[in-house]
Amino acid sequence: MKKIIWMSNIILTLLLLSLLTMLITTVIVLISDTPLLNFSQENGTNMWIGLEVSGSWASAAKQLTQSNFNAVIWLGLLQLLPFILINIILIRLFYLYRQGLFFNQKNISCFTWLGTVLLAQFIIVAIYPALLFTLLNYVTGSGLGRMVSINDTDIIGLLAGLIIYVIAWVMKQAHQLQQEQELVI
Repeated sequence: MKKIIWMSNIILTLLLLSLLTMLITTVIVLISDTPLLNFSQENGTNMWIGLEVSGSWASAAKQLTQSNFNAVIWLGLLQLLPFILINIILIRLFYLYRQGLFFNQKNISCFTWLGTVLLAQFIIVAIYPALLFTLLNYVTGSGLGRMVSINDTDIIGLLAGLIIYVIAWVMKQAHQLQQEQELVI
């Protein structure tokens, strides 16, 4: 039990740091005129902070950029949203673990939400660029070619979401059995 609580503290700290980094990056992208800020020093140290569109949406981002649209605003921020939500859910889950709560309704809820976010992320990855391009073509007449692009990472996310849903169902069944067993004398 002490090991779980100790490890939960470490993971919780890393998750909070990750969430803070994502939120700072989002704010910087929203208030700056460039999606990537580069800091360089004379000693050769380079650091950048920002957001870029990657994965399945990289080709859609390229097409948006070529048509003078800000791909980071139209795609990158939405691409970041599931990661922020996943971080928040995991922070809640490991906070519960830190308190010594392992198999209760709040944990089951965390797993259910985590599975939901991963499944929603897959659906958004699959349909959002095509819907966005249709809307932009209708509003601006830009002539963007609609596309649906799914890569192996997206499919892994879908499978992970389904697996996490099953884990939530198993935990729910175990929790119900535990409650029924507590009622038996």
